[in-house]
Amino acid sequence: MNDRTRGSRQDRGVRLGGLAVAVVLLAGLGAAAEDPCLKQPDLWFPAPGVVLSGGVTSVQEISGDVCQGGTVTITVTIDNLSCGNAGAFDVTAYWDSTAHAIQTKHVNGLPGCEFVKLTFTWDTDGVPAGPHTIIVRADSGSTVAELNEGNNEYTFDVLVRPNAPTLEATKQYIDVNEGTVNLGDTIRYEVVIVNDGCIDLKDGSGHEYTDELADLIEPTGYVQATRGTIALEGTTIVWDGSIPAGGSVTLTYRVTVAEDAEIGVEICNQGYAYWDESGDGTLDASEPTDDPATSEDDDPTCFTVDEPVGPIPLCGTIDAPSLSEWGAIALTSLLAMAFGWTLWRRRAAT
Repeated sequence: MNDRTRGSRQDRGVRLGGLAVAVVLLAGLGAAAEDPCLKQPDLWFPAPGVVLSGGVTSVQEISGDVCQGGTVTITVTIDNLSCGNAGAFDVTAYWDSTAHAIQTKHVNGLPGCEFVKLTFTWDTDGVPAGPHTIIVRADSGSTVAELNEGNNEYTFDVLVRPNAPTLEATKQYIDVNEGTVNLGDTIRYEVVIVNDGCIDLKDGSGHEYTDELADLIEPTGYVQATRGTIALEGTTIVWDGSIPAGGSVTLTYRVTVAEDAEIGVEICNQGYAYWDESGDGTLDASEPTDDPATSEDDDPTCFTVDEPVGPIPLCGTIDAPSLSEWGAIALTSLLAMAFGWTLWRRRAAT
C-alpha cells in the first residue's frame, strides 16, 4: 500500500471519528434539554416596574386611603423566580396581622419563570380608624417547598379615615426682623389646621382653636385667618369656624419679644385644636400643635432669644488716643517756644 492510499484512509478515519463525537454531543444535549429543571420553585413579589417574562412589568399597588366603610383595592404580582414549577398554592391578604384575613385567592400552580397577577378587595366596614398595614402572603398555606421562604410577602400602608372630623395642626414661627431672635423682635406665628376626617368640621358653641401666649411674648393685635373668625381675648388667640373634610385653615398672628427677657432664654408656645368626635354637639376631642421644624410629634414651637450683634468697625481704622486738656496746653507751649528760639537765632546771625 502506497503512502497516498494510507493517508486517504487516515483522513477518512479522522472524519468518521469527528462525526461520531459530534453525534454523541448532540445526543447528550438533546437529552439534557429534555431533562426537567431539578430546582425548587421560588415565589416572590418583585418591586413595581420590574420587567417580567413577555415584557410585562410588575404591579404592586393599592387604591389609597379610604373613609370607614369604604373599599380598598389591592393588586399584586407574584413571580416564580426559579425554573422549577410550583404546585397549587393559596395567596391571602390580611390587615395588620394574620388574625385579620381580608381575602384568599387560589392559584392552580405556577410554572418556572412565570407570574400571576391577583386583585383583592377590602371592605373597611367596622375597621378602626387610623393607620393600618396590609399584608399579602404567597403560599399562605405553606404547601410549596421553595428555594427561599422569606421573600413571599408584600406589605402596604393605608389610612382608614374616621367618619367624623379629625384635626391635625402645625405651628411655626418666622422672625419678621430676620436673622436671630433678639429682644423686642416681632415674631409671626403661622398655624395650619387640617381636617383629615371624612365629615366637615362644624362651627360649634366653643372655640375650635385656642393659643394662650407665653409670658415673655406680647401680642401686637395683628390676627388673620383664611376662613372663620380669629380674635385676641386678652393674651389668648381664639378661632371659630368650620373646615370641610380634607380642607384646611391658616391662622396668622404676630407677637413681640419682651424687652426684659433674658438673653439665652428659650420661649415655647403651643396651641390646641378642638372638634366634636362623638357627634353629640360638644367639642370632646383635641390636638396640640406640632412644630414641623423638628422630628418630634406634637411638640411646642420654641425659639431662643439671642444677643444682638453690634456694628462691625470699618476695615483699616484704628482707635487713636486723645489728649487731655492740660496735655494740649503743654504741647502748644512747646511749639511756641521752639518757634521763638528759631526766630531769635536767625536775627542774631543777621
